[in-house]
Amino acid sequence: MDKKVLIEKKGKVAYLILNRPEKLNALSFELLTELSQALDEMERDDGVSVLIIKGSGRAFSVGYDVGKYKDAISVMDDRDNLERYTRLWLKIWEFPKPVIAQIHGYALAGGTQLAASCDFIITDKDAILGFPSLPLGGGFVGLYWHWHIGPQRAKLLDLTAGSRISGEEAVAYGFAAKCFPGDKLEEETLKIARSIARTPADILKLKKQAHNRMMDLQGFRTAVLFGPEQDAIIHTAKGIKLMREKINELGLPDTIKWFNEQEV
Repeated sequence: MDKKVLIEKKGKVAYLILNRPEKLNALSFELLTELSQALDEMERDDGVSVLIIKGSGRAFSVGYDVGKYKDAISVMDDRDNLERYTRLWLKIWEFPKPVIAQIHGYALAGGTQLAASCDFIITDKDAILGFPSLPLGGGFVGLYWHWHIGPQRAKLLDLTAGSRISGEEAVAYGFAAKCFPGDKLEEETLKIARSIARTPADILKLKKQAHNRMMDLQGFRTAVLFGPEQDAIIHTAKGIKLMREKINELGLPDTIKWFNEQEV
């Protein structure tokens, strides 16, 4: 079976490469499990000081792998399942080494949660970042954007299904740290990672912890852990059930087309 997360090392910098290119690196259970295992391996590796997470193929990640919906589970089971995703994003945020998200192509929905949990986002200036194409939940993805870009922009993007911004706009909004032309992205991101990796690992760990403590004091952890509860409640709404029924009936691409053709 092909590995869903690949590891490559360049000196003190290690790449974790999402490896479902045929699905634009949609976040399956298998991929997320391997990502967690790769993080554990890199934490134990004293030769690695900085991680770069990127995607293979044409995208960083288009988000959670949405297929046919099964019979509804209980709100509590739904909440617990969503919290497992959140705990993985917090595992990245708490990782004792700096983590960079290198974005090209598309970073959508859950893919932006992954990126926003990293310490830095470096993006192709022409990359496309944004929210799910259908209103399938709420309060789960948007909280990560709210933290970085503020309430007005986050609400505008979150309340508009299928909203998109470019990598260049992501930097202007404060969601990403830097952007580069696509043909320079890999080179420039590695250059940034190597500059960071010159600092001794114990200093990097303490510096990162200091910044995370400030985010904790401002409520970051509490906010993102609230997301699974909010999302599980919203999943019981009539509008969400309608979207799921349409996906089961038409498939995802045709449901998106149907949604965008609705008169308002």
